[in-house]
Order: sequence, then structure tokens, then C-alpha cells
Amino acid sequence: MPLNTMAYNTSIALGALFGGLFADHLGVTSVVWFGAVLTAAALLLVLRRER
Repeated sequence: MPLNTMAYNTSIALGALFGGLFADHLGVTSVVWFGAVLTAAALLLVLRRER
């Protein structure tokens, strides 16, 4: 299996694992907030890199 495919599938599996743990322990709305924080962090990284 190529490394790219393995990394992609591993990321999907880890996302499902952590999303399920967040939803079970903190409630479904925590998944939304976690996604918003990750999106904001990614946006900051992109904007910072383009300068």
C-alpha cells in the first residue's frame, strides 16, 4: 500500500475515533466546536504562510 493512501486512511480512522470520543464524553456540540477550532487554526496557518 502506498504511503499516501495509508496516511489518508489512518487520518480518517483517527478522525472517527476522536470524533466519537468527543461526542460520547462531551456531547455532540463539542465536535462542532472542535471542528471550528481546527478550521480557525488552519486558516491562521494559511494566512501566515502567504505573507
